[in-house]
Amino acid sequence: MVPASKTPLPPKSAMVTFKKIAEILDMREIEIPNERAYNGAGGPGRILEDLLGVNVNNSDSPDLADWEIKFYGGSALITLFHKDPEPRGIIRDVVHNYGWEDSKGRISFRHTIKGRSNRGFVIKNEHDRIVVRNELKDATVPHWNHDTLLNAVGAKLRRLILVAGEVRPNPRRVIFDSAKAYWEFNMMGFCGAVESGLVRIDFDARTNAGRGSSIRNHGTKFRVHSSDIGQLYKHSKTITQRIG
Repeated sequence: MVPASKTPLPPKSAMVTFKKIAEILDMREIEIPNERAYNGAGGPGRILEDLLGVNVNNSDSPDLADWEIKFYGGSALITLFHKDPEPRGIIRDVVHNYGWEDSKGRISFRHTIKGRSNRGFVIKNEHDRIVVRNELKDATVPHWNHDTLLNAVGAKLRRLILVAGEVRPNPRRVIFDSAKAYWEFNMMGFCGAVESGLVRIDFDARTNAGRGSSIRNHGTKFRVHSSDIGQLYKHSKTITQRIG
């Protein structure tokens, strides 16, 4: 990270975007509507998108101008993007080869890998791809070509604003505490960050019934802890509330 005193000015698009974020911080507390769209952990982020006028169906490009906006609270990991591995159909193989039975008799593979895991999985950054291997079993491996991952990052995450807050009950509401902007994503270092465990790979799939049945896949996520996000970018700036 570049020292604050030497950090260059943010891109021109930041002026309007930062102003909007500062206005939301000034609002401080927003009640969350009692509607289905705002239920669950995604409710605060949906409120933030509403306040910013973000298109909620826009999943492949930045939210606001050329900035991606994300809300986070507590110690939850931040999802950078979703991208299932290759080859096609590999998630089914992963579930049936490595999954375990849940309380309803379904075969589940909900597993986060941080470099390596206690189930024998290890992430390798090979010549042109990221591979998830299992040291205990020899089977077809899920992988992502470097170009696939870098295209996903480049399309959405070159510039990012994280808005921190918390949710309180009775009535259910979100408190927006602070915000920080990041820009100039370290594209060259991303695949190494996945291999080292700085960026986790999070699988979330299961069968609809017992072993051999069809698969329900909630998507493979690339996630990072909020305290580590700065290691993925060259520059950052805290967005402050307006004065007066």
